[in-house]
Amino acid sequence: MIDVHLISHTHWDREWYLTREQFRLRLVDLVDRVIDMLHADSGYTYFHLDGQTIVLEDYLEIRPERAEDLRELVRSGRLLVGPWYVMPDEFLVSGESLVRNLALGHAVARSFGESMPVGYLPDLFGHVGQMPQILRQFGLDNAILWRGFGGPRAEYWWEAPDGSRVLMMHLPPEGYCNATRVALVPDQMVQRTEAAIEREASRTKYGVVLLMNGLDHVEPQETIPALVTALRQRSHTIRQSTLPAYVHAVRTAAAGDASSLEVIRGELRGGEQYAPLLPGVLSARTYLKQANARVQNALERWGEPLSTWAWMLGDRYPAAALQYAWKVLLQNHPHDSICGCSIDEVHDENMSRFARAGQVADDLIERAAVSLARRVAPAATDRVRAVFFQTSGHPRVGVVEGSVDLPFGNAEPHRHMDAEALDAPVVFHPEGSTITAASLPDGTSVPLQILEETDVISWIRSRLDTPWALHAKRVRFAALVELPGCGYASLDLHIGAPSRLQTAALVTTAARSLENDTLRITVADDGTATIVDKRSGKTYGHCGALIDQGDVGDEYNYSPPATDRLVESADLQQVSVTEVHAGPLRGRLRITGTLPLPAAATTDRRRRASDVIGVPVTVEITLDAGSRRAQWDVRIENGARDHRLRIAFPAGLREPSEAVSDTAFGVIARPTRRDAPAQIRTEVPVTSAPMQSFVACAAVGGAAVYVQGLTEYEVLMEEPAQIAVTLLRCVGDLSRDDLATRPHGHAGPGLAAPGAQCIGSHAFSLAFEPLEKAPAPVELYAGASAFLAPARMAIADVPEGQTGGIAKGQRLAPRADMLSITASEGGVVLSALKKTDVRESLTVRLFNPSVSGASGELRIPGGILQANELNLLEEAQRPLTVSNGSATLEISGSGLRTVELVPAQPPPRRASR
Repeated sequence: MIDVHLISHTHWDREWYLTREQFRLRLVDLVDRVIDMLHADSGYTYFHLDGQTIVLEDYLEIRPERAEDLRELVRSGRLLVGPWYVMPDEFLVSGESLVRNLALGHAVARSFGESMPVGYLPDLFGHVGQMPQILRQFGLDNAILWRGFGGPRAEYWWEAPDGSRVLMMHLPPEGYCNATRVALVPDQMVQRTEAAIEREASRTKYGVVLLMNGLDHVEPQETIPALVTALRQRSHTIRQSTLPAYVHAVRTAAAGDASSLEVIRGELRGGEQYAPLLPGVLSARTYLKQANARVQNALERWGEPLSTWAWMLGDRYPAAALQYAWKVLLQNHPHDSICGCSIDEVHDENMSRFARAGQVADDLIERAAVSLARRVAPAATDRVRAVFFQTSGHPRVGVVEGSVDLPFGNAEPHRHMDAEALDAPVVFHPEGSTITAASLPDGTSVPLQILEETDVISWIRSRLDTPWALHAKRVRFAALVELPGCGYASLDLHIGAPSRLQTAALVTTAARSLENDTLRITVADDGTATIVDKRSGKTYGHCGALIDQGDVGDEYNYSPPATDRLVESADLQQVSVTEVHAGPLRGRLRITGTLPLPAAATTDRRRRASDVIGVPVTVEITLDAGSRRAQWDVRIENGARDHRLRIAFPAGLREPSEAVSDTAFGVIARPTRRDAPAQIRTEVPVTSAPMQSFVACAAVGGAAVYVQGLTEYEVLMEEPAQIAVTLLRCVGDLSRDDLATRPHGHAGPGLAAPGAQCIGSHAFSLAFEPLEKAPAPVELYAGASAFLAPARMAIADVPEGQTGGIAKGQRLAPRADMLSITASEGGVVLSALKKTDVRESLTVRLFNPSVSGASGELRIPGGILQANELNLLEEAQRPLTVSNGSATLEISGSGLRTVELVPAQPPPRRASR
């Protein structure tokens, strides 16, 4: 017997070919109609709001009077919402963002009733391998998905790298709309539905058929009750059902036979002939990906950890402000938003949201860092104590950068500032003073380099008066410091008249070369660099090579013109190389030139135009003392259209079979070659792939590339093999129907999207590391953390006896670990450090990127009273062993764990400001 579940739903792209506000008005009409139909005695029983909860907020901002109607329908199980806040892209956001998205989705859904217990992933452009583990830790034992997998059946097991498994229901080739149009023509609806049932019955192992009656932005169809009645009269077992009921029916039917289901393991980024993967979204509008990475980095690596440390010492935890910043950020994570495949107006609004979330995060970081630094005793009167923070969990010795303002005069001569109005005293220095030396608080000399000195107006902000303008010298400096993995270290800056610094040269420079104890870098005439790894003697040539190709695709897919013209670094014109920093701790060379690019594609889009535009390029290569990595900072003034610009580095290996990159809560090894079917029906398979912060050919003599907000790489197998990272992919259409790489036609409305040509100024940061040995995954994460989250600095400027608006308490030592993580060989990666949402405790999230198990020990200042393992909803699962103030934890290979730490010494109370 065939058991048919007809699911009435809408797929709600919040913003796409219309703006959010335009779609919101349609949403109001839709939800009004849904409420009225569910309240009417019409036999229409259920409706699904696309697995999201932001739609409830969007609707109620216009229709607040219908809040109770929504609550009644959600509580009764007739209107299904959640588990997501927004329907994201899984590869372009961090694993932590996926967790916060699901957590917020659950919270919003539960405020109305309950969250739909289905891992609903209907239209995401592929799926990360850890999604089954994430879903299980939210209490979801199933997944419903479409793209990324091409298997013919409807039911599978999907298993994460750690062994977590969910029952996977695979949507048909039509996706989430195989029964959308069946009821549109009343005299044909029975026959159309029977044909759909027959197609789906051939895919199901257990006779449970899923009919998805919905599509993008469609409203409910009033004919569904009549259709169900008519089919029942023809002896069909059918009902207007819910996704939870469908999942339950499949699980019940499979109860005695579940072991025979095929197991699908890990990442799903294939099946292009089943459903298009649309891989070009990884590089459409790269400026969006960069902005997203900046805000994620600010919240995850700085805002929450520093605010948590300040809370441990008595500050109020800014839970509401952090939640607001996260919420605004998540509103940019719907797949049509972060993927860059919408109209220009949508992405303009995305950038506004990124700015808002970033402003909140940056201010919270500054507040927490200043609060913490002011608890550290200041240095002697002729010195400034700089406190450097690190939150990565990976201790390191390296060059840190900071800047201090040395006031020498009042820029408002007619204004008198009362000392009592200042949060901290202002110390004036003789005009011309600078940093003359650096030392640890115990007097040990520290290598120092002055990078830049400028005269500025420095604004002293106060809680009790308006900002005060001072004349100051701003001194930017670099110092060699040993930093704890999760804590801070202090550095005393000696202030005096300018003098020659006494620092041995740990980096040397010449007209076109940089060198430290590990690397020797030489810049060639074409602006690329040759790097010699002095440890192995191996040479890496053509580092930082630019490669530009034509692109006549759209926001979804790269597609080269039939006759392409390649432009490379060898074509760079008017190349000049100048020295910016000459050591002793940092060397930097600046390379400028002009890249002659075809202005656009020809009118027939078969080739690149003969007209050429000179595109200014500036590249700065930086090498620090003791570093195994060289940093590339690239600025492009793009004036060309219809092209893809990439930067390439040597893979180090002749024919690498795979490349390793980071993904949500782990690493993924992908093959560098893929076989394409003889006949392409839907989409050409590609070897370009996503990354979060690094990609590596991780073997002896290989190489790693670290990136900031660049999310697409490809290993080019022409000898010598290169790792190419996409900087810009410039196209002018949301969708086209003439792509060689996507022959099935449009992927969305055929609308112009001129902003996707990315005309204007763009800046990119990458780092290149030769690999002397095959790195463990945690070592790649440590390298990425050092690159992405260099130490932040604040000044210890409150003398004894003053509080500066900070809660009274014991002075902090000049150096401390705020969270100590000791892990067995292989190591673990810190993903989150925050205050637990509803309890007076810390939440620490860790993952093990290795396939081997790891054990760890956690400790905080003052010790741990109690520790619990949590699920991703921060619900306690089991107690952990605590001994001598430390908690122990076991993490399986590729495992993700969330731990609650209850401090043995409760944080001191502080009144809200």
